[in-house]
Amino acid sequence: MKRCELCDSLAQTHCESDQAILCSACDAYVHSANFLAAKHSRTLLCHVCQSHTPWIGTGPMLGATLSVCNSCINNSSCTDGKGIENDQIANDDDEIIANMMKTMMAVKTAMKTMKKIK
Repeated sequence: MKRCELCDSLAQTHCESDQAILCSACDAYVHSANFLAAKHSRTLLCHVCQSHTPWIGTGPMLGATLSVCNSCINNSSCTDGKGIENDQIANDDDEIIANMMKTMMAVKTAMKTMKKIK
């Protein structure tokens, strides 16, 4: 499990410019320092396996959010070998992730149906 390089909390973002992984609070602190830091492009990390997601943002504060990588969405579990063990995820997070995965699967099914209709 990746940890914030400043405070050791669970990491949620990766800043390529700073070569740092940060939690949302430290990300907001670092990237609100000045207008140049706020321009840094940051990638959200997958809440399940801690790999990069397609979600990229800039600005002084990205905000706390749950993000999931394409591999976890497509397979309902990550297969890249970087995953974290289920017993390391808090019970509340397990429920949030399960609900998020159900929603993502429903959206994926709806998108397939829409493609067939067109």
